[in-house]
Amino acid sequence: MKVLEISSEDLEFNIETIKKRAGNTKIIAVIKGNGYGLGLKEFAEFLLQHGISDLAVSSVEEAVELKKLNLDATVLCLESTAIREEIEELLDNDVTITIGNLESAKTLNELAKEKNKKAHVHLKIDTGFSRYGILYSNKEEILNTIKECTSLFVDGVYSHFSYAYSKKDDFMNLQFSRFMSVKNFLEANDISIPIYHIANSSAFLKNEEMFMDAVRIGSAFLGRISVENTIGLKRIGILKSRVVEIKKLEKGTTIGYGNSYKLKKSSNIAIIPLGYADGLNVGNRNDTFKFIDKLRLLKNSLVYFLKDDRIYVQIKDKKYPVVGKIGMNHIAVNIGNDDIKIGEEIKIDVSPIFVSSKIRREYI
Repeated sequence: MKVLEISSEDLEFNIETIKKRAGNTKIIAVIKGNGYGLGLKEFAEFLLQHGISDLAVSSVEEAVELKKLNLDATVLCLESTAIREEIEELLDNDVTITIGNLESAKTLNELAKEKNKKAHVHLKIDTGFSRYGILYSNKEEILNTIKECTSLFVDGVYSHFSYAYSKKDDFMNLQFSRFMSVKNFLEANDISIPIYHIANSSAFLKNEEMFMDAVRIGSAFLGRISVENTIGLKRIGILKSRVVEIKKLEKGTTIGYGNSYKLKKSSNIAIIPLGYADGLNVGNRNDTFKFIDKLRLLKNSLVYFLKDDRIYVQIKDKKYPVVGKIGMNHIAVNIGNDDIKIGEEIKIDVSPIFVSSKIRREYI
């Protein structure tokens, strides 16, 4: 048995807490990556039941999949594409499309005219992330895109912070000022846009002045955030399985690949059918290149070296350490001499987005 358990009570608490902080600001729920691991369909329906009907994903495939569920919701595709076939698929499925460059705007405008449709779009502004988006400094291009593409209805203009989780807000503030310069320029040229948005989960928790017309919330719904949890969000996601084997091993016995762990005393070892293929101990790869960031990582590594950073599983009301390297499909757990039996349920706190989509999601 393998299941990802999702507490409906805790998830509802997080949603209501976020809604309270947002006040009258619109919430765009970002449910990319299979609903941050909570299940695209299940999480979308849960959000709708709790009054959030503006949804966003980060791929063409998920946007189309979400629209085909026929939910009473708007779907924004955060991925900007200039590929004609993908643009047409988004248009045909009534997805709100991100425009990140003039070429994609022209292609969509032509397709919309051919189909006698008005395409709903959000313009993406690159304020410093340097991925999708029209550069904030190309204000005339942004203005001309809106004016020339008469078959596009611009519902929103947005940007994305690259470092909102930093303890220092210098770059976040710089990006915000760049975004505001675009907003001010458009308004000075009599361009009215219904929604401006830039705040992601981290910025939402840190700075109310950046809420604007809407906020994009993703990881905060799960209570798994990169900044201080100032509003008491609860962590969502418990991976459950069962003990399938127990063996008594003598002191000095090595366990797992590379013989990396040696028992310090005779113990019972429980084998559990969960591994990195299921998402256990899988995390975001650290893509940092600044020298100061590398020093920070080195410092953190030394801190972790000096403290207990093992993975623990919960059996009954007690936590036990995983020993040896994690395998693709199995882990070994040192249960000492405790009375644990085969078939006993185990629980592991884990980020749902890393849990294999093949594992059943269960809302309780």
